[in-house]
Amino acid sequence: MQLIVILLATVSILTFLSGAIVFFGSSKGDRIRSAWYFAAAVFATVWMASISIFLVARPNETETIDWHVIWTFVSAILIDVSFLGYGAWNKKYGKTVTLLFLILGLIVGGIIMLNPSSLYSEIILSNTGNSVKMNIGPMYFSYIAFFGAIVPVIVGVFAYQFFKTRSKRKQGGDIVTMLSFGASSTMVLIFNLILPLFNNWSLVWLGPLALAVTIIAVYYTILRYRMLNLSSAWLRILSYVVIVASVAILYMVIFSIIFAALFRGSTPSIEVIVLNFIMVLIFIALMPALNEALIFVKSLTLDNKHKEKK
Repeated sequence: MQLIVILLATVSILTFLSGAIVFFGSSKGDRIRSAWYFAAAVFATVWMASISIFLVARPNETETIDWHVIWTFVSAILIDVSFLGYGAWNKKYGKTVTLLFLILGLIVGGIIMLNPSSLYSEIILSNTGNSVKMNIGPMYFSYIAFFGAIVPVIVGVFAYQFFKTRSKRKQGGDIVTMLSFGASSTMVLIFNLILPLFNNWSLVWLGPLALAVTIIAVYYTILRYRMLNLSSAWLRILSYVVIVASVAILYMVIFSIIFAALFRGSTPSIEVIVLNFIMVLIFIALMPALNEALIFVKSLTLDNKHKEKK
């Protein structure tokens, strides 16, 4: 379970960075849409953090875990509203639809925050696995109905844009976003809404992981298909940061898996993880200098060979 938490934590960093890059690097004309995308990344990060804390909570932490359980439900609502804003805000109908779902989402989320017992009755923390006992009633059906309504609307927005535009570039971005969001929403439906009804919370981490992949896929469409106008200076600087973070995160995931395999399922301590993370960042930061050194050595070798031929 600790390895899963490490995976969620590292992916959440990349998710947040992608949102920050798009928001701070976007042009004034795309600032509102980029803000919606950034909001989706922020709430996805909160969602992953809340689920991670819930999964590793100990039996004596029931009183302090309530807030994190609440945010696993509330942040999921705000993620979808933010995705809708990113996709539809610049359309005539988009502002109305987005604001409508925002109001509905705030109502549902507000009721959950003020009265959590309307949605669930008990938080069970045990050594065999943590879970939440859901209340099958009006609040639960309202929560499900909200997602049952907003997810098809989001997919429909990108599908409508895909068929309406004649730009191959925009079509490519819309189809990637539509398919990735549809796939991640299906996983969220299964692992975060259906299975918990049967008291199975062991796989709830798959939902936010799939959503994080979607957010990163949307970030790819923004870079690849220019779905938003980003400043070239910000694009170069911050995209380099994302690349460095991606390599570091991939290394940490591989390191944790190998560590668990070598030491029979145990996971590295926080100190070991932080040390490895710092070391890989230093190595990546030194790569440009090492590349220049290799080019210099290669040029000397070629000069020597040229002189020998003479």
